[in-house]
Amino acid sequence: MEFSNRKLISVILFMTIVMTAHAQIFKTDLGSLESIYGVERYNIIFEYAENLEIPKYSSEEAFLEMHARKKDKKESGTGETFKNHWFSNREKLFEPKFIQEFNFFNLKEKQVTVARNVSDAEYTMVVRTSLIDIGNSNFFFKKDARLEVTIQIYKSDAPNEILYATEMVDVHSRGASKDDYDRIMSAYAELGRGLSKHLSRKT
Repeated sequence: MEFSNRKLISVILFMTIVMTAHAQIFKTDLGSLESIYGVERYNIIFEYAENLEIPKYSSEEAFLEMHARKKDKKESGTGETFKNHWFSNREKLFEPKFIQEFNFFNLKEKQVTVARNVSDAEYTMVVRTSLIDIGNSNFFFKKDARLEVTIQIYKSDAPNEILYATEMVDVHSRGASKDDYDRIMSAYAELGRGLSKHLSRKT
């Protein structure tokens, strides 16, 4: 019995370490959380770095070509499909998932929400992605997707005056799904939940 308890404690400690290692940390780079205190609704904009980083590849274009070839070797035609969906899935899958998860969280009677194209929103939030690691999931190796993003907030009528901006935020998906895009979508879901909790509790 004593051995079983020790084994259980070890498993719990390991899971705690893993969860802590993957927890999102929102460190302030510019401005302050005090400057957006009480804001409950944001117009949201998603941006992607022109030189988006893909680990182990020299460029986004090189990644798309190489990854498409790997997929075509397994099943003809799937590589071109992957390439065609790489950009369209941002607006179709990733961004809506972020918004959905962000808006789902509430703290008692307080809830911060975001939406696209809100012309009368006094504040705007920009989610800028600089790195996407699609991860992996096969019989031999499983790895969650990972993002590097920054968040900026400003008054909608004064975009050059940043009220609050984060340092780079490291985001991981939860559960290495077999589908590349599902893993990326999961990472954006984690980001949405984490950021919503952060703003709801701190502002």
